[in-house]
Amino acid sequence: MSLRPADPRLALAAAVLVPMLVVALGWDVPVVEDGLFWWVPKALLVAEQGPRLVLDGPLPAAAQPPPGVALAPQWAGGLPDYAHPPLFFWLQGAAFALLGPSLAAVRLVGLLLGLVASLGFVALAHRLGQAWAGLAPWALPPVLAQLLRPELDLALLALVPWALLALVGGDGRRWGRFALLGALATLCKEPGVLLCVPALVVAARSRQPRALLAALAPLGALRGGGLVHGGLAQAERLPASVGAWAAEDLGPALRLAFWHQGRGLLVVGLVALGARWRRPGLPALGAFVLVWALFFSVVGFRLQPHNPLPLTHVRYFLPGLALLALLGSLRWPLLALPGLLFVHGRSPYGPEGSLHGAHAARAEAAAAPWIADQLDQGARVWVGAYQGAALSQPWAGQSPAPLAVRLYHPAVAPEELAPGDLVVVAAEGEPPGRFLRGAALTGLRTWSVHDAAVTAWRVEAPAAPAAR
Repeated sequence: MSLRPADPRLALAAAVLVPMLVVALGWDVPVVEDGLFWWVPKALLVAEQGPRLVLDGPLPAAAQPPPGVALAPQWAGGLPDYAHPPLFFWLQGAAFALLGPSLAAVRLVGLLLGLVASLGFVALAHRLGQAWAGLAPWALPPVLAQLLRPELDLALLALVPWALLALVGGDGRRWGRFALLGALATLCKEPGVLLCVPALVVAARSRQPRALLAALAPLGALRGGGLVHGGLAQAERLPASVGAWAAEDLGPALRLAFWHQGRGLLVVGLVALGARWRRPGLPALGAFVLVWALFFSVVGFRLQPHNPLPLTHVRYFLPGLALLALLGSLRWPLLALPGLLFVHGRSPYGPEGSLHGAHAARAEAAAAPWIADQLDQGARVWVGAYQGAALSQPWAGQSPAPLAVRLYHPAVAPEELAPGDLVVVAAEGEPPGRFLRGAALTGLRTWSVHDAAVTAWRVEAPAAPAAR
């Protein structure tokens, strides 16, 4: 099969339809995890106070729980400055300013960014000779799931293919376009600076000072963001040594990128390109995929499967994974499709690895009316801090009104439980083991969406003192 440019109109139409369909089907998926705690509140701050370069301080008014509704411990100190760039927050904040703090505003921004990303990947794949390969990223479960998560990573993913397209464009204006798009990508999220790597590979062949300066534009944007914040965003974990990285982190990162969820077939597709790797642009794009995986093996957040600590952020890998899917599908576009077999299943790398996180959020939302009824009847209802935060915010999509539940988290002692209390255990969030250990419980109800389940229990008797 030869790689020659074909009529891309059908592929472009599909590039529009796929994000629209996914967002339509996931319209009611609640906001969870980092989007719930940090990114949406920062966007609400923009909607209330206007664009700011540094978004920290007290919770915005739209995120303040009303009297009688518990404040999640994550918000006890307000919104911290994580030194992330502001472009995503400005965009989501503009949507809130126009539409109000609502789940609909979150979904529409996700749709917009998904469309930009989808059209960009098809345009890039068409330039490489097979427009249909540009749809391959949507066959990867974590890429598909990102459409329903209001996080900086989707904004970065939207600009990456357009920046890479400028690199392989071949006309005299490409370096100016790359400099602008590469800088904007980095101002959406810091790893956009890795676009410097393919740009330097391409610039090395041109031997033009202008090309070298443009190739370093993302680095300049990163430096500017660091000056504004007084430093760059910090890695949550770094390897103790090169040996520890090679022994503990490199292997899991490479398995996640190049094997998990059927991605080994995409590596076969890369090999099948054979001599075509000598085509202009392809070596630079391949370098981007490899460098992205290697970089996040260093700041890999404990990529070991089934890690008990919630530090596996699969979404950090998305630009590299998306380009891997595109390149691996250039010769045989169907190679990415087996990834769809894993879309609904629980990923060992956490809720970002598939739609399992969305299913867990929907299961929590299904439990919300029952929780409201129990509260109306005077019951004390305990939920984890993650679910409790969502139940306190109507814009999160779990409950139309804030619910005055009690929150359990590591700082809450099991002694606070009393006979007759109700405890709702969610599919994701705080494990209730310490809180419920030794208590006598009766199961009441379970709400399930695919393999994500939320269960309600009645406390018949708290733990005996000897069991504490």
